Amino acid sequence: MAGNGSQKTVTFPDKKMQNNKSKLKPIVRLKGFTLLELLIVMSIIVLLMSILLPCLNRAKNSAYELAAMQTGVDEEGKVRLEIKNPSDRKRYDDIYMIEINPPKNCHFFLRKPHPSGMELIKRDGQDYIKWRPRWSDIGVHLITVVFEGQEVSEQEIRIYVFNKELLEAEREKKDEPH
Repeated sequence: MAGNGSQKTVTFPDKKMQNNKSKLKPIVRLKGFTLLELLIVMSIIVLLMSILLPCLNRAKNSAYELAAMQTGVDEEGKVRLEIKNPSDRKRYDDIYMIEINPPKNCHFFLRKPHPSGMELIKRDGQDYIKWRPRWSDIGVHLITVVFEGQEVSEQEIRIYVFNKELLEAEREKKDEPH
């Protein structure tokens, strides 16, 4: 090295020492994984989960849609949806897909206010309103689907949500003499 006038000497171990590694005893014996290795494995797992979970969620929703009851709007613009009692209801029960027929080449949306949980979906080239009414949704709901294309048009749909047992109990109550 220039500047200070002193030189460093580097010594190499004998060849005899290099060839006889079996006589060397390890100073530190590693057990387990290092922190870096654990962090790398954890980051790979998180990455794989972030890829897989949305796919699994879409597959689950797709399976629920297959189990969904498809219904159409009658000529008067009415739809009737029957729901089960909350105690008898399973996660995939009472999911309805209401078929809508928008004009070609248009964008459409649900005008607010509309019941919570309603969403527009496309399945097999057909457009639907997917909805799973809750017990508190029993009654009549007027929703408007707006179609925006070359012209703007609207379709009003009246949705009747009912529970058969509840209706029968109401009828029996009315039929009883006072």
